[in-house]
Amino acid sequence: MRLILLISCFFSFSWVISALASDNPDKVFTLHECVKTTLKNSPELAMARADLEGNEFSLESRKKDLLPTLSAHYSYAHRPDASFFTLDDQFVYGFTAEQPLYSGKSLITSVKQAELISENSLFFIEQTINNLAFEVYGRYFELLRALKLEYEAQQAVLRLQSHVRDAQAFYEAGLIPKNDMLQSEVELAQGEQDLVDSENLTSMARARLNILMERPIESPLDVVDSTGYTLEKLDWDSVVNTAMENRAEIARSDRDVQIAENDIVLKKAPYLPTVALSASYERLGEEIGGGSPFPGTSSEIKTVKATATWKLWTWLQDRDEVMAARKNLKKAQKSVKKTENEIALDARNAFLRVEQAAKRIKVAEKTIEHARENFRINQEQYQAQLSTSTDVLDAQTLLTQAMTNYYDALYGYQLALAAVDKAKGVLGQKYSQ
Repeated sequence: MRLILLISCFFSFSWVISALASDNPDKVFTLHECVKTTLKNSPELAMARADLEGNEFSLESRKKDLLPTLSAHYSYAHRPDASFFTLDDQFVYGFTAEQPLYSGKSLITSVKQAELISENSLFFIEQTINNLAFEVYGRYFELLRALKLEYEAQQAVLRLQSHVRDAQAFYEAGLIPKNDMLQSEVELAQGEQDLVDSENLTSMARARLNILMERPIESPLDVVDSTGYTLEKLDWDSVVNTAMENRAEIARSDRDVQIAENDIVLKKAPYLPTVALSASYERLGEEIGGGSPFPGTSSEIKTVKATATWKLWTWLQDRDEVMAARKNLKKAQKSVKKTENEIALDARNAFLRVEQAAKRIKVAEKTIEHARENFRINQEQYQAQLSTSTDVLDAQTLLTQAMTNYYDALYGYQLALAAVDKAKGVLGQKYSQ
C-alpha cells in the first residue's frame, strides 16, 4: 500500500513539474497582455533605453569637466653640449592639479546641453511606447477582424452547400434547368476559395502580431474577442489641447530649440578667454629618482599659477561656426511649428475616424438585420419555387458583405478610439507605468 502511494505521489509530482515547464502555447492573449509583451521584448524600445543610458553617462562626464584634475609627468633629457651650469642628463617628475575657472560659459553650457539630450531620450522612449502600443492595437484588431471574416466565410460555405443540395434535388426532380444547378455549384466553389483566402489572411495577421511581440512567427496565437463597444462623445478642443500638452514629439522639438540655442553659446566660447588655476610640484636631478642638481640647491619646484588663454585670430573659423549654429536654431524653431501642425492633423484625422466609424456601426447593424431577413425570405421562396437560384445567391452575397462591413466598422471604431488616445499622447502612458 505504501509503495502504491509513493508511486502515485511521484507521478503527480512529475505532472506538476511538466505543467510548470511547458510554455502553454494555447494561451489566449488579451490586448493588454499583447501590448505588455511587445514593450518587454521590443528591440526598438531596448535601443531607445540604451541610448538614454548612454546619454546619462555623457551627462555625468560633462559634470566632471567642472571638477579639478590631477596629472603626473615624468621626463628625461640628455644634452651632449651641456655647460658647467647645465646637466648632461636631467630627470624630471612631478604632479599638477588644475581647476578650470572660466571658459566662455562652455563648461556649464555643456552640462545643460547633456541634460537636454537626456531629456530628449526620455521623450523618445515615451514616443516609442505610444507608437508601439498603437501598432499592437492595429494588429490585434486586424487579427480579430480576420478571425471573424474567416468564420463568416465558413458560414457562407455552409449556406452555399445547403443551397447546392436544394438545387441538385430540384434539378433531379426536373424543376430547374441544369444551368441553375451549375451556377450554384460555381458559387460554392468560389465560396470555398474565399474561405481559403480568409484562412490565409488570418494566418498572416497572426504572424504579424507574433513578430511584433517577438514570438516565433509560426507560434499558435489566440486573442480575446472585443465585440462590445460604447459610443463615446468626443470634444475636439479637448482632444487637440491634450495632444499639444502631452505629445512627446512637441516636447522633443522644444528641447531641440534649446539645444540649438546652447550650441550658439558653445560656438561663441572661443571668442572669450579661458582661465584656469593650477598648482604643480616637480623634482629634478641627474638621477632617475630626482635629486639636487647642484650642491646647496633644491631639487624641488613648487608652483601655483593662474593662466588666461585667449585666441586672437583663427581666420574667422569661429564666426563661421556661429553662423552655422544660428541657421540650425532657425531650422529647429521652424520644426516646432511643423511638428505642431502634424500632431494637430493627426488628432483631427483620428477624431473624424471615430465619428465615421460610429456612424458606420449603426448603419451596419441595420444592414445585417435586413440582409439576414432577405436571405431567409429568398431561401424559403426558392424552396417553394417562388424565386430563382440567382436571387438566393445574391442574397447570400449581400449577407456576407453586410457582415464584412459590420466587422470593419466595429474594429475600425475601436482602433479609431485608440488612434485618438495615441494622438493625445496618452495611449502609451497606460502601459509605461
